[in-house]
Amino acid sequence: AGALREAFVSGNVTFDGLAMPSFVRPHFVARADWEPLRSEGHRVMEIAERVARHVFEGDVGRLCDFLGTPAAEARWVALDPGVPDVVLSRLDAFVTPEGPRFIEINSDAPAGFGYSDRMARLFEDLPVFRAFAQRVPVSYQASDDALVRAVVSQWPGTGRPRIAIVDWAEVKTLPDQEILREAFEARGFVCVLADPREMEVSGGRLHGAGAPVDLVYRRAVLSELVEREDEVRGFLEAYRKQLCPFVNTFRCRLSEDKAFFAILTDEAFAGLMSEDERALLSRVLPWTRRVAERRTVKDGREVDLVPFILEEREGLVLKPAHAYGGRSVFLGSETSPEEWEAAARAALDAPWVVQERVAIPE
Repeated sequence: AGALREAFVSGNVTFDGLAMPSFVRPHFVARADWEPLRSEGHRVMEIAERVARHVFEGDVGRLCDFLGTPAAEARWVALDPGVPDVVLSRLDAFVTPEGPRFIEINSDAPAGFGYSDRMARLFEDLPVFRAFAQRVPVSYQASDDALVRAVVSQWPGTGRPRIAIVDWAEVKTLPDQEILREAFEARGFVCVLADPREMEVSGGRLHGAGAPVDLVYRRAVLSELVEREDEVRGFLEAYRKQLCPFVNTFRCRLSEDKAFFAILTDEAFAGLMSEDERALLSRVLPWTRRVAERRTVKDGREVDLVPFILEEREGLVLKPAHAYGGRSVFLGSETSPEEWEAAARAALDAPWVVQERVAIPE
């Protein structure tokens, strides 16, 4: 365990300057579980991105109103730089005996690709792991090569683009970005880390780290960018004027919204998907609704949503649609009836969702 912590520090697998917390044993997933995770996760992403562009007859303003997207973000989401909206994403999922259950989509600057690849390599160097691997066939599916190809695929020009990984200089996950910069450089690309506050437009091009930028790999999330809009005007101007491709575009914010599962699983929007797609989504996504005074269908039965939330507390989760990191999430089975009712009533006045709780495998 001590050797692993030391390897994490020397290998830059750190968060806020400390070794990434871990166990000596990594998380193993059986091949039979991995294949549907990959294939069905891919289908969920494709369906979500398509539906986000077609729901409400393609009216992004109406979709933002339904999701409760803050107005400051909706202004930027409404700009359409063209498809794809999502190039990189991270799905949060549980592996269950019945197959994968996806509980969130994270497309607005997903992190962790570099960390995971580096951690896997360091695990493989441990003597205890090497001994294990002699007895049990085990492999790791690295992200770096596919990530580099996905980002670079958005460059419409010839030659090799100069790439900027853009995030706040003080972010605690900076080592993850440094690992990815090494991945781009190992494949012959010039790649820099740039703070959006230090980027500017000059001569019709976005500049960062002392030179023009051809392609932005965005790691600063939209909510933080609009909070500090006065400080990042050059960066946002480049996006508005489409001076270079951004991965991901701000439109990714639509299909990753926690309230978007309420569209993918709500009978009111069933016409946007084929019967086969609806069957897949009902199997791999938790039943989700935007909290509101309305009637809806749960397990084939029409229910009054707010009374249903109060009565079925044990099997439900309440969460804000526009938070991350597990903030303000109420698990019904771990919340008193009084706290639960207060949270449900408050959720009527804000963009919150109620979700069927997915049993966590142990």
